[in-house]
Amino acid sequence: MSGLRALLFDLDGTLIDTAPEIAEALNRTLAWLGRAPASDAQVRAWIGDGARALVGKALGEPATDTVWEHFAFEYAACCGTSSRLYPGVLDMLERLHARGVLLAVLTNKEAAFAHKLLAAHGITGCFDLLVAGDSLPFKKPDPRVVQHTLQALHLEPGDAAFVGDSVTDVRTARAAGVRAWIVRHGYPAGSFSGDDAPDAFIDGFAQFEPLQAAALRPIH
Repeated sequence: MSGLRALLFDLDGTLIDTAPEIAEALNRTLAWLGRAPASDAQVRAWIGDGARALVGKALGEPATDTVWEHFAFEYAACCGTSSRLYPGVLDMLERLHARGVLLAVLTNKEAAFAHKLLAAHGITGCFDLLVAGDSLPFKKPDPRVVQHTLQALHLEPGDAAFVGDSVTDVRTARAAGVRAWIVRHGYPAGSFSGDDAPDAFIDGFAQFEPLQAAALRPIH
C-alpha cells in the first residue's frame, strides 16, 4: 500500500445508504403518474447511474423533463432526511483527512443532490473534491472521471484507490488504472467475478485502515 495518497469514494451505497429516501421520492412520483409503487429491492437494484436514469428504469423508458422535474422536487424535499451514514464512515473520513490523505467523491448522482447529502450528514468538509454525474460531459464507468480527479488533485494512478460498492465502480477503477476496493454493503448491481473482481473487499469502515495492507482482504 506504499504510495497511497488519496482515496476516491462512490457515494450511494458506499458512504451513505440512500435507498429509503430515493424510494420515497420515486414512489411519490409514480403515484403522481398513477403507477404502482416500486419495492425497496427494485429501487436498490436501480441505483448507480444517477437519479434521472433511475426514474427511467422505473418507468421503462426515458423520463420526460416534466416527470424528471417532479421527481427532482420530491427528492429535494426528502434528500438527507432518511438516509444514513454506514457505520464508521464519519470517524474514518475524519481520521484520514487529519492524516493528510486526499479524499474525493465520485458519484453519478446529480451535483445538487450530492452536495445536499454531504451537508446533511456533516461530511462536506472531509472532501477535497466532488465530481458528480452532471459535473462533466461523461460519468462512471468512463475512466475520464477518475482521470479528471487525479489531474485536479495532482496525482498519478498509483497514488489512489477507488472505494465503491458496485460493478460499475470496479470497471471505472480498472479502466483508469487505480486500485479497486469494494465494500460488502451497498448496491452491487452485478457479480464481482472475472474481470469485475476487485483487488480487495472492505468488511466495514469501523476498522478500515487503508494505509495498512492488513486492513484489506485480497480476493486472490
